[in-house]
Amino acid sequence: MVFFTFKLKGDVETNLLRTFLPQEIIKSTNIVPVADKSSSTIKVVFEADNENEVNKLKDEFINKTNSDYFIIEKPDISLLLDKYITNPSNFLSDKTRKLLKLKDFDTVYLNSVERLYNPTSVQITNFEKDPYLLLDDYLLSNKKSTEEIFEKEGKYYDYISLKIKKDSGLSPQKSNNEIKKFTDIQKNLSTDTSRIYLSGTPVHSFYTSQKSIIDINIICILSIILIFALTYTYFKSIKPVLPIALSIITGLLAGYLATRLWFESFQILTMVFSTTLIGIGIDYSYHYFFAEDHNKKFIKKLTYSLITSIIPFVLLYFTEIELLKHIAVFTGFGLIAIYLVVLLIYPCFNICSPKYNITPKIIIYKTLFVILIISAFIGFFRFKYNNSLTSMYIPDKQLKKAEALYEEISGNNNIKTQFITVEGKNIDNIINKEEKITEELYERGINYTALSSFIPSIQKQQENYMLVKDLYKSNLKKYSDILSPSQIKALKDIPFTPVAFDIKDYGYLYDFLLNENTSVIIAYTDKNIELNDSGISIINIKKNIEHYLKTYRNILLIILPCVIFALFILLMIIYGSKNAIRILIPSITGIICSVGITCLI
Repeated sequence: MVFFTFKLKGDVETNLLRTFLPQEIIKSTNIVPVADKSSSTIKVVFEADNENEVNKLKDEFINKTNSDYFIIEKPDISLLLDKYITNPSNFLSDKTRKLLKLKDFDTVYLNSVERLYNPTSVQITNFEKDPYLLLDDYLLSNKKSTEEIFEKEGKYYDYISLKIKKDSGLSPQKSNNEIKKFTDIQKNLSTDTSRIYLSGTPVHSFYTSQKSIIDINIICILSIILIFALTYTYFKSIKPVLPIALSIITGLLAGYLATRLWFESFQILTMVFSTTLIGIGIDYSYHYFFAEDHNKKFIKKLTYSLITSIIPFVLLYFTEIELLKHIAVFTGFGLIAIYLVVLLIYPCFNICSPKYNITPKIIIYKTLFVILIISAFIGFFRFKYNNSLTSMYIPDKQLKKAEALYEEISGNNNIKTQFITVEGKNIDNIINKEEKITEELYERGINYTALSSFIPSIQKQQENYMLVKDLYKSNLKKYSDILSPSQIKALKDIPFTPVAFDIKDYGYLYDFLLNENTSVIIAYTDKNIELNDSGISIINIKKNIEHYLKTYRNILLIILPCVIFALFILLMIIYGSKNAIRILIPSITGIICSVGITCLI
């Protein structure tokens, strides 16, 4: 097994969605790549006492950011300005477009006059080429293109979002190292008057992994101490620890190798759930140590113990949940390996007999049993299912504050975010489909970000041109005191010229694409979005995960009685029906108590 495993190298799967989503769901939907996109963003908020300090803090942070791994998600709209300025009448904001469709030319005129004479506004285009400042309006309507500083309670804020590059080659370990550098930059640049807030999935993962390392180390150390203490209490020696350790290590290794050979990838969470092998390994070892004779009768009993332990895991393999399949294979082969070590290797050790036999008084058993039953009974009054994704993780206070601050400043609520995937023959076809969707989102008052926010389709450019032409024809005379007759005539006679965009020239726009034929629209809402067009699907990661959690919970509730029934049949064949019931009662009681006490906690 060792030989073949190292010959057949597989990937270690760290994506949590892949651990419990069925393969057919992963292959038939875009939920995993969309989730990967949303989980690769680092959100950075800058706080200072004035605008200059905010800009300075932001520039210093960006300069220290490793551009080999990260790209700023907030696009620099100036890279597209050269294209926009060539034909400003081809670009209209949703608001102005709607007004022009309604023939409300006067409102468009008044809005342009307000912008024209507003001392705080910055005019981007030449008034003679764009008298209604329609391009300025288009740029300002796009949140991603604004550079406005947010002010709150005397503090000034700005933000950026950093995306992990697709081709960065960042492994989870390298990613954590880069996040650690961000936290160092955060500490170095933060002062009494200015501060940097970090949030986003990679940051949460970093802090969680750091805390988990400490927790796991503590648990492992305590486990080792308890094993040594328990073994020394029984044997007045620590020599039996060596065969116990050998059986556990062999079981873990066998389970790992079998899983690597069985599946294309290895689910990292399998290791977490398969620590049950430690307890079972010690259990088998103590069976051996306390047996007076290691004859056929002993082997028979240990074999029955192995079979009854494996049956639940065998049933888990027939679920659709990838993680449960991995756990079933890992634990099943691990148990067999421990069983073989106990029978074949332990006789090679000269293990001393137990020196001490713990026999607590019956009153201790009864008292403990009563406490457990009462606790479980009270806990069941608080029993309820919770499929909420947000309840599964409680972030650090500072991270929670950073998330709330980013949401307030950017206006984007990640919990309410939905993703709309759009498939098309080419980029222009995709954008054309996006525009129909975003127009509906705008009508419903839903904020969104899309590729079409920056690059209109040729069809929409032509529609915008015609709307502006009507505006010029009906309303341009109001500017006769500023524009000469020749200038007015020149504006009315401008021919339609489509503006072509090569997306390869604007790297950040690639972030809207899953592949060459699929784009993603990000809609910030918890409202139901219904779209029936072909090639379009809606992904609400929060609701999708909660749906699968509920589905799998129901599957496990069906599996549990099946496991108990299978064990009853096996035990009945071996020991008879009465003894089978007696043997199962402790296990069933244990399940009830564990659920009840968990609800109490």
